[in-house]
Amino acid sequence: MRRMGAGPGEEPGCLAFPDDFAFSQSWVVFEDVHFIVINKPSGLPTIDAEPESQVALVPKLFTHLGRSEHLPVLSRLDREASGLIAFPISREALLAMEAAQRDGRLRKRYVAGVRWPSHPPKEGWLRDRIEYHKGQARISESGKEALSKFKCLRSRGSKALVELELVTGRTHQIRLQLAHRGAPIAGDRLYGGDLAPRLLLCCIGITLPHPERGELDIEIAIPSCFEKWFDETLHQKEGFALSWESALRYREEFFERGKRGATTAFRLFNEEGDGYPGVAVDLYGEHLVLHLREQPLEEKELIDVLSSVQPKGIYVKRHPKSGSKFELEHVAPCNPIWGDPAPSPLVIRENGIPFFVHLDQGLATGIYLDQRENRRRLREGAENQRLLNLFAYRCGFTVAAAVGGARETLSVDLSRQALDWGEANLERAAREHPHIRKGKHRFVCGDVFEVLSKLKKEKELFDWICVDPPTFSRGPSGHWTSGKAWVDLFAEVLGLLDEGGRVLATSNDRRMAQATFRRFAQEGAKRAQRAIARMKDLEPPRDFRAFPAHAHAQKGLLIECE
Repeated sequence: MRRMGAGPGEEPGCLAFPDDFAFSQSWVVFEDVHFIVINKPSGLPTIDAEPESQVALVPKLFTHLGRSEHLPVLSRLDREASGLIAFPISREALLAMEAAQRDGRLRKRYVAGVRWPSHPPKEGWLRDRIEYHKGQARISESGKEALSKFKCLRSRGSKALVELELVTGRTHQIRLQLAHRGAPIAGDRLYGGDLAPRLLLCCIGITLPHPERGELDIEIAIPSCFEKWFDETLHQKEGFALSWESALRYREEFFERGKRGATTAFRLFNEEGDGYPGVAVDLYGEHLVLHLREQPLEEKELIDVLSSVQPKGIYVKRHPKSGSKFELEHVAPCNPIWGDPAPSPLVIRENGIPFFVHLDQGLATGIYLDQRENRRRLREGAENQRLLNLFAYRCGFTVAAAVGGARETLSVDLSRQALDWGEANLERAAREHPHIRKGKHRFVCGDVFEVLSKLKKEKELFDWICVDPPTFSRGPSGHWTSGKAWVDLFAEVLGLLDEGGRVLATSNDRRMAQATFRRFAQEGAKRAQRAIARMKDLEPPRDFRAFPAHAHAQKGLLIECE
């Protein structure tokens, strides 16, 4: 893997996207003057929403073919699916393919790995009507007809490999039809499938008209991981390698941002969201940090897979269970377990803003990467605003607000060391953003609840309040545990909010549902006698994808009061 050029001193470049993940000639299944047929890998989108993006199959194919004009895209595959996609090259092929789509002669055959609620039927038809509401597909009598031919290839108990031929071509048709029958595809985070190394859906056959041959029928083998999933012979390391490859492809756009120097730290692998519970991997510049909450396979096997992308070094953070005793050097060694150490401190960038991090000082690194989009939201809305940042840690929200033009900030945390690094972060940002107002940013080391009481007595009001407490904490005012205690915290915070002000509240309490978090906010507002004008659920960045799709560890709310 190549690396972008490192900057001076403590700010290196960013690890580049693997060269061997670029377009490969091995993807080309058939090619002549009329058609090119590609076997798309899992995790690669067919097209990208950004016109100039190069992180999708179509622009990679244009580059591979050396074409300046775009090929027509008459069919596509879901990002997480793999298999055959045909692109017409000649005008004759385009017209023939368009006609075949209209009259149903364009046939596509898929294989999926599923768990049926009972023994699967041998064959039959899946007849439904699908409608699309607010970007979501669902079965509905008012929708358009969706028809698929079904055949069970192999089954054992409730587990089955099934073949489906599309008669209609609705978005997510196969995934939705199978899920509607209680048999979602394994690895399908949207429709509730079993956890799997990838989405077990592949287009293995395509039949289309050919201007010279009459009909072109192309088949590929069922991916070996499907067979191994069915036979339960997929080795843990092999399964993790599949998940890792798909996860990297999913995040190619983040590597592009790193290449531009905009964001050089992000999550590469997110536990269940990428197929393996208890395993997460973050990228900081040219170094990886491996987080272990469970250990599905040996660390050496994990490192063998991670080191294939050639980072400069790999650190490990073995997160202990709550309440357990541990030695810090064991759970978070100060030296990498593979490769060379990172500078300490290391400077990373997030949407262009520099931040200090330490990969060698405990379980935390100095920045919470899952707050990236929330810091962007705050930055975009902070101009001439007054911010209160509670449980500020190293003051990421404060720095984002200051860069965004906040007129004043107050950051509160119980750790003096964390606040010192927060001030260092602000000073570093001010070198590149001279508009940051000097002397207008206060840092208070103290118990948040005592500070809230003092601010209330002094009748201070704020335009923005950020609150991101730990799940459990202990301070001079006593113990605080996430849960029902959020009601009192919301009441205190909302009482300090100016008219039209906003609260950005987040929690990593894995026990608490987003709906419960909303209810606590509403109860807190009622107790504080504040009317909520708007309340919006906030999801983590795309690199923190979850399984199922909306089961995020982080809960977030943006609350605007009247």
